[in-house]
Amino acid sequence: MFMWSDGDLNSEQVAAIDEDNNVFLVACPGSGKTRTLSYKIARELSKIGEENKWVVAITYTNRAADEIHERIESLGVDTSKLWIGTIHSFCLEWILKPYAIYHETLKHGFRVINSYDTEQLLTEICRPYRNPNITFWDCSNHYYTTDGLVLSCAANKRHTVQQVLDQYYEVLNENNQIDFELILSFAYELVLQQPIISKLLSSLFSYILVDEYQDTKEIQYVILASILKAGQGSVGAFVVGDPNQSIFGSLGGYPIDLEDFSEISGLEFTKMELSLNYRSSGRIVDYFGNYNIHTTNIVSDSVHKEYPSIISFDTETSRDGLIQELIRLIRYNVEVLGISPNEVCVIAPWWIYLASVTRRLVSVMPEYSFDGPGLVPFSRDIENFWYKL
Repeated sequence: MFMWSDGDLNSEQVAAIDEDNNVFLVACPGSGKTRTLSYKIARELSKIGEENKWVVAITYTNRAADEIHERIESLGVDTSKLWIGTIHSFCLEWILKPYAIYHETLKHGFRVINSYDTEQLLTEICRPYRNPNITFWDCSNHYYTTDGLVLSCAANKRHTVQQVLDQYYEVLNENNQIDFELILSFAYELVLQQPIISKLLSSLFSYILVDEYQDTKEIQYVILASILKAGQGSVGAFVVGDPNQSIFGSLGGYPIDLEDFSEISGLEFTKMELSLNYRSSGRIVDYFGNYNIHTTNIVSDSVHKEYPSIISFDTETSRDGLIQELIRLIRYNVEVLGISPNEVCVIAPWWIYLASVTRRLVSVMPEYSFDGPGLVPFSRDIENFWYKL
């Protein structure tokens, strides 16, 4: 049995790892979620007694998968029975490749195209559509659910975008190609039409762990739940994330309720939490509450928890007055407080906001030097090396 040294984990982390029942873990920012997940995987790997059993961990990115894999190996645990990767990789390796012969569209073979290929093809198909003007960005925000394709573009463009996507998927079909969204759609169709697939997979897995559940899509929940349900309790589950950090709603990601996931998976879960934040001061943690949608407990336990962070939260400035307020704040901090200009940072949710804000700040405050124009390399320019990178 894998064990750890005293001081490696706090009491909340230990409780989550030691819990024998299935766990639904809500982890606040900076709470050591990745460490907890890594130790839980290591614990479950050490418990595998049969050669044909696997521990499966679903991460949001390949980078996260690599980091967790490295952490587990550094703990001295054998990872030969661990499969870790994204949901797309999971569906491809465990469902599509072994069982494609049972799907009418896939049975003659298929090739997965990457996001660059998708962009090139969609851009080409979009060219004739000028009224309304349809671009790749209008067509890229779509995703599959168990009910079919969902479009996230503006309402007045949906009919045309649907036409573009119909052509796009027709081209893919003619060339026996599938993209990332079709990986999920076809995997769902296979487990729906061939229940034996979920039954076979449940016999291979001893544990399924899901990271960043708050950005998981409905169709992804259903695919994983079908395997858990087929196992009838033989496959353990450990689901971790933070509903207040859900950022991919426009792409179909959402934090599922414990009750809903319990219902579709047929499993009972113990709801637990990681509430200690090790990154931020107490004042920053308190102000984070202004952005909370879901009620969660967060307590600063950082070495800087007593740091007197100076924070203001503005609920009065309108969008039209934002630039003038930024100008006032910059000049106040630099000219009154004596802060160096290179220690002033303006952050926005999207680059498109920063591009327009920077242009206006530069024109109004020519006496200051702004790095913004040189730090926005992601404009959609086919010849832009940084965009492609």
